[in-house]
Formats: sequence, C-alpha cells, structure tokens
Amino acid sequence: MRKRRNYRPRHKRVLILTALLLCVSILLAVCFCKMQPVIMRYAVSVAETIMLNSANDAVIRILDENDISYNDIVRLTSNSDGYVTSLEIDIYQVNNLKSRISNTVSQIIEEREFYEVLIPVGTFLGNTYTTGLGPRIKFNMQLTTTAFVNFSHEFKAAGINQVLHIIMVDMKINGSLIIVGYNKGISVETSAIAAQTVIVGKSPDAFTNVIEEETDNTAGLINDYGAIS
Repeated sequence: MRKRRNYRPRHKRVLILTALLLCVSILLAVCFCKMQPVIMRYAVSVAETIMLNSANDAVIRILDENDISYNDIVRLTSNSDGYVTSLEIDIYQVNNLKSRISNTVSQIIEEREFYEVLIPVGTFLGNTYTTGLGPRIKFNMQLTTTAFVNFSHEFKAAGINQVLHIIMVDMKINGSLIIVGYNKGISVETSAIAAQTVIVGKSPDAFTNVIEEETDNTAGLINDYGAIS
C-alpha cells in the first residue's frame, strides 16, 4: 500500500505566509493613511509654486519675445496746452497677449511629464523634533493647468503734474494634481507688471476708458477713473 503524504506542514507554512502578508498589507495601509495628509500638503505646496513660477516666466517670455513696451499697449494724446486728452488701449494687442500668455503657461508646465515631491522621513512622524530630518522619500506628481489671463491698469500720483500709469497682467490658474492615491484640484492667482510709464504734463481730473466689443460698435464697458459722481 502506498503511504499517504503528509500535507499538513506545507498547509501550515502557506497559512503562516498568508497571515504575514495580510499583516504587512494592513500595516502598509495604515501607514499610508497617516502619510497621505503630509504627502498632499507637500504636493499642493510644490504645485502652487510651479504654477506661480510658470505664470511669471510666461509673462517675461512673451513680453521679451515681442519686445512689448508701454507705447505698444497704450496711446496717449495731448493738446497744444500740454493737457493729456485721451488714453487709448490697443485692444488687439491686449487680446493677443492674453492668448499667448495663457498658452505659454500651460506649455511651460507640460514640458515635464512628472514633478518630484521629496519628503523627509522624519516629517511623517508628526513630531516637531523630527520634521525635516532623515532621508527623503520621492513621490512623482502629475500636474495639468488652465490659465485665465486679463489686463488691468491703475493710476498713481508721482509728483506735481506727474501720474504713474501701470498696466498689470492678472492671472488665475486652475490646476489638477495627481499623486499616488489622490487627485486634487487647486487654484492660484497672481499679477505681474506688463508695462508702466510716468505721464508728464497737465492731466485731467478724470480719465474715461471706453472698450468696445469687436463685433459691435456699442461701448461694452465704460470706466471712469477719478470722476466725481
């Protein structure tokens, strides 16, 4: 008669190995749940910095490539007595710059497929004495963005019969970052100076800036600066 093989030791080893793997999986899951808030804080901070730097770089790049100055955006006219009589914004130039800056912001961010988030091991312990200490763990992060660009301007007194006129690029960037185990939407806003000049000479007490729609001769927006209501 054939002897029956004893499978019990092998079954026991399989059960022990399964139990160990299960314990390790549970431990890793618990550790990851505690690590995730720290990972997200770092990832959001890194993503916001990337978005802000990209916005500033895009403005510098477009203005330099096109050699944009104040006179390319604004046209001032004066009468024979030295009074500034009108201030005209070049709508075509402004719209062109808005489009190019918006596209460039996205292009700069998309130049890299992944961004690295480096977090010291000691930071995960949640102790002020260990924060920032130890070797860094690397996490890969993906970032996609959409930029909304607009122009604004303001007048500031710069002395007797002198007015500082500042043209600003206002940007709002909406983004989505994807990192291990999480997907989060973020948004940042920033402004940069596109051009400025000091208007010398007698200036009126109020400026009226009329911006017309491209498809209609009717004024779409009228802004009075310094006018008394």
